[in-house]
Amino acid sequence: MQFEAELIEGHKAVTVVLVPFNPEESWSRKPVRLAGRRHGWLITGTANGVKFDGYIGERWNRFFIIIDGGLRDAARVKIGDKLRLTVVPAFSARVFERAFEQSKVTTEPKVRRQDALGPESVQD
Repeated sequence: MQFEAELIEGHKAVTVVLVPFNPEESWSRKPVRLAGRRHGWLITGTANGVKFDGYIGERWNRFFIIIDGGLRDAARVKIGDKLRLTVVPAFSARVFERAFEQSKVTTEPKVRRQDALGPESVQD
């Protein structure tokens, strides 16, 4: 999927872009369980041409991708700038590990999503 999105500062000063599609509907895939009660769809992609691994998170009926400091610097963007993103589903242990760590900076939902896939759904 390709889209443009503005870099915004979210809750807890986490910088994100909002994703304009529902990954579960678009990719016909349930999310993966991440840290704590969090969940998301593993992705790999580019932001302004810079490769990255991560996940699409879901909170408050919105979908987001974390754009951390390293990626912001490499993509040469600051809050308020637009990014050109290309993302595709990922299924590797490497991407899962990155997403699991990255998810820890976001607020946990009050309830774990029961239909989220376990880490065993990820391949090496």
